[in-house]
Amino acid sequence: MLERLLHGVGYLVAPVLFLRANTPPAVVGRLRLAYRLVGVSIQETATVDGTERTEFRCPYRGLAAGRYGEKWVCHEKLDRVDDGYVTYLARHKGIDYQRPRGCEETGDCDPACCFSEVSELA
Repeated sequence: MLERLLHGVGYLVAPVLFLRANTPPAVVGRLRLAYRLVGVSIQETATVDGTERTEFRCPYRGLAAGRYGEKWVCHEKLDRVDDGYVTYLARHKGIDYQRPRGCEETGDCDPACCFSEVSELA
């Protein structure tokens, strides 16, 4: 129930957040602004083959970890808002937003960080 509500919040906020942002660089600029507004620390940015990548640290990573497990707030709850962005961007802008995921899954970045990617839909 909470996850659906958070997805809806993301979908409803997206038209304002991404107003006139029609390219991956413009969208990722807005996402980075949104990340900073909620206290996320951006560690590194890169563009590879038209894909914009943002590596960051979530300050809520350990919140409620003792009860629900590490990254519960970041990956189980806050990512539902990102899911709303994913839906909106794909449906209305033709943008592929790969919502945040842990670096430990890829080995491409600091395991204490997460990353997201934005590109044109194929």
